[in-house]
Amino acid sequence: MFVVTDSAAEFYKSEMELNQGDCLRLFVRYAGSGDSGGFSLGVMSDRPATDDFKKEVGGITYFVKPGDQWFVDRMKLDYDAKCGGVLCDLPSMA
Repeated sequence: MFVVTDSAAEFYKSEMELNQGDCLRLFVRYAGSGDSGGFSLGVMSDRPATDDFKKEVGGITYFVKPGDQWFVDRMKLDYDAKCGGVLCDLPSMA
């Protein structure tokens, strides 16, 4: 469903001071207009429910609520050292 690379996982662990076993919720946000129709990716600390889609990377559980799965379908989060941030490839917005 979605990919979080090891380098992106390390970035989140460092920037958000995450520990082994912590969880991050990935969700769709509406923030105006733009190439993605105003949609963007939100990230927050949270705990998954039973029916959420979950993926563990580097000791951190990344998860998506069922209502947000359409947005992260085939998404790839990767860290780019040149720009110093996470790149979010969202095929659902192409």
